[in-house]
Amino acid sequence: MGTTSAYPEFHPQTVLRDWGHGQAFRLADAQTGVCVFGATGSGKTSGPAKHLAYGYLAADFGGLVLCAKKDERRQWEEWAKDAGRSEDLVIVDSSCKWRFNFMDWEAARAGEGGGLTINIVNLLDEIGSAVSGANNSKGGGGDHKFWEDALHNLNSNLVDLVLCAGMEVSIPLLREVLSNAPVTLEQAKQPEWKATSNCARVLRDADEATLKGDPEIRADYEECKIYWTQDFPAMGDKTRSSIVLGFTVLTRPLLTRPLRKLFSSDTNIRPEDTFDGKIIIIDLPVQDFRLAGRIANLVWKYCFQVAVLRRVQPQDRKSFLRPVFLWADEAQNFVSKFDSEYQAVARSAAGCTVYLTQNRESFLRVLGNASAVDSLLGNLQAKFFCQNSGDTNTWAANLLGERYINITSTNIGQQSQSGQPGQHGGQNTGVSRAEQKRHFVEPARFTTLKRGGEAHNFQVQAIVYNGGHLFPTGGTDGESFLPYKMLTFNQR
Repeated sequence: MGTTSAYPEFHPQTVLRDWGHGQAFRLADAQTGVCVFGATGSGKTSGPAKHLAYGYLAADFGGLVLCAKKDERRQWEEWAKDAGRSEDLVIVDSSCKWRFNFMDWEAARAGEGGGLTINIVNLLDEIGSAVSGANNSKGGGGDHKFWEDALHNLNSNLVDLVLCAGMEVSIPLLREVLSNAPVTLEQAKQPEWKATSNCARVLRDADEATLKGDPEIRADYEECKIYWTQDFPAMGDKTRSSIVLGFTVLTRPLLTRPLRKLFSSDTNIRPEDTFDGKIIIIDLPVQDFRLAGRIANLVWKYCFQVAVLRRVQPQDRKSFLRPVFLWADEAQNFVSKFDSEYQAVARSAAGCTVYLTQNRESFLRVLGNASAVDSLLGNLQAKFFCQNSGDTNTWAANLLGERYINITSTNIGQQSQSGQPGQHGGQNTGVSRAEQKRHFVEPARFTTLKRGGEAHNFQVQAIVYNGGHLFPTGGTDGESFLPYKMLTFNQR
């Protein structure tokens, strides 16, 4: 558990986990992000992850837990019970007890930037990435770019029209407007279409609502009117059908069980509730719910990140924001390119990310290129390396760095007498010393770390790198300080 601190509540120097001998993992360390690496069965969840979770819970963090595996809810219920935080848990699951209309949440948001179409549509774009698997790198031009922009334009005009009409933004309403839109210029002029189409009805409502209001909003309506009565029906049938299909693919998971009620009805839980200490668990694990589970987790993740970035630290410098964590085991299921942008500034908003994954290659497979992976991992300062194999070990060894060590070699040889076979002369002996570079921790060392379980007396070892911190060694190995620390966690 975390230790009692003399600092004010949520002060950056608050100790979350005491590592002994004056060394600790502090709230400031949590706010710079954590990534835990380890092979399957290496003990990364029952070792370092549990160690950190207990510290975060004891320090009264709020948080969002994304679920890839079906046992994660039970695991967090146990951890919360041990920390006396059971009442703070909110379980979002297929029972739909807890619901979040994320589009209306963004549309109704007060303050600067609230209710802007571009921000609402950006939520849809993020969902589109989840549905299409477009988190990984794709070509930025050609046909793909055209259809991506065309779908974005369609979504923008759908959302803008509903906002101009003063209606609540929801996926079912957007689908309804699109399905009744005119498909020819002639149809857009027909009295029958104008009298019976829901699209025409919303256009009339928007016309009336903006007629005597803000001229800027009226100008937005005029743009929507041109799109729906001229641009959209003038498209070629194949082009229009392809764009509509893109919208259907994008929204279909959100219009069917279980996501329809979770995200397209009312709202009784929001990301901001974590700021008051709630711990929201998205119990729609990818292992069971597949794509639907991934979408649900990603919707919550992105909205949580956006909400955190809107926070501002108090100006009095005597109080601090409650820290909130974003927690993802099997994080490769949930990473996106937005993570780097979020993590770069999350510290100032008291956002604490904890990602667990097997290896660096898991992120590379999703994000598509090494620079995107390095950008993300560079902003997750604290790294815990459990038992592992493969290229991640070499990367970890390079991260920890190298040092010069003295290498002593001794050569002993015999010399025979010239021209006298079988007769030996004297011996030659030589000693040489040289400085050579060696890793602080060789890649092979990561393969032999204790994995927990009965075979290792339920102990899990991890080598910790913490954003440039130097750890005192006591001088037993000739070094006063090292850029890493070996920690041992008891699973029991």
